[in-house]
Amino acid sequence: MKFVAGISLMQAVTPSFSMGLDFTAGKLGGQKTDFFNSYFINEFNSVELLARWDLTEQFSRYVESSPIHLGVYGGLGIMYFSAEAYDLTTNQRVRFTNSPVSGRTPLFLRWGNPSGKIGVSKTHERTIPLGLTVNYQLPKNWQVGLDYRFYFARNDKLDATSGNRLINPEESASYSDTPMDKFSFLAVTLSHRFTYKPRDADKDGVPDDRDRCPDTPGSAKFFGCPDTDNDGIPDYVDRCPTLAGPVATRGCPDTDGDGLVDRYDDCPTVAGTVRGCPDRDGDGVRDDYDGCPDVKGLIRFGGCPDTDGDGIPDHVDKCPTQPGKYENAGCPVK
Repeated sequence: MKFVAGISLMQAVTPSFSMGLDFTAGKLGGQKTDFFNSYFINEFNSVELLARWDLTEQFSRYVESSPIHLGVYGGLGIMYFSAEAYDLTTNQRVRFTNSPVSGRTPLFLRWGNPSGKIGVSKTHERTIPLGLTVNYQLPKNWQVGLDYRFYFARNDKLDATSGNRLINPEESASYSDTPMDKFSFLAVTLSHRFTYKPRDADKDGVPDDRDRCPDTPGSAKFFGCPDTDNDGIPDYVDRCPTLAGPVATRGCPDTDGDGLVDRYDDCPTVAGTVRGCPDRDGDGVRDDYDGCPDVKGLIRFGGCPDTDGDGIPDHVDKCPTQPGKYENAGCPVK
């Protein structure tokens, strides 16, 4: 029967980052039908120093209301194990990692001190554990979750084999040319958080260490900062914090929706393009100042055209298509 059980003790460094010790014990197993025609059983226990990162705590804007926390972790550990391999046909033991004459010799190591006492009951090697966690928040600081862990082991003996050899691992002529073993497991976890009540100076329900406005009551949605006009834009980025407005104008009202905020709009209730006022003919003169609001003209003539370019606007030019003199009412002198 293959199983894994463990216990962890973690200390929070920040709300999203913690470090601690993890003790794991269990039994691994598997089979190698091709070439070896055997299966193996590995009884182990390990101790790891882990660093955990709560991604939900770090990046979610709604961490206070989110019951699901996603996290990753990694670390360094040491693993004590004893592995045995059995023939699939006869069920007889054919290879093993430990015996009364076992020792930590160069045959088992890639690097490090090769010396060791004879008669060790469990081989020990260093490991690199990496993992992913998904936890669901329960009442009273309890969490239930899933933990997927992957181990890199600095050893090729976890399956009671060394490389692609049928001989016992302890009799192997060389170990340095064989790959390191790897294994993983998925576990159900139950955790409890022992904590003190965090300081919350403004009593808004957001702890000071996560509150961007620790002295002003606000909403968890905006990291503890207020939104006085309730327009969905927190006051610290709202250019009109007491008047509701859209995101497009940074929280300032734009009644006519022309993109110019009301306080700079000369016609705040009518959409327009000239300081917020309408200009039907698009000549740059607002309609209520335009002498010819439906005909594109020149600003110096109050929005009226001068077709012949003689400096006399068409509406007073008796010859609007022929350049003329002002003294002759815009008509050419003959």
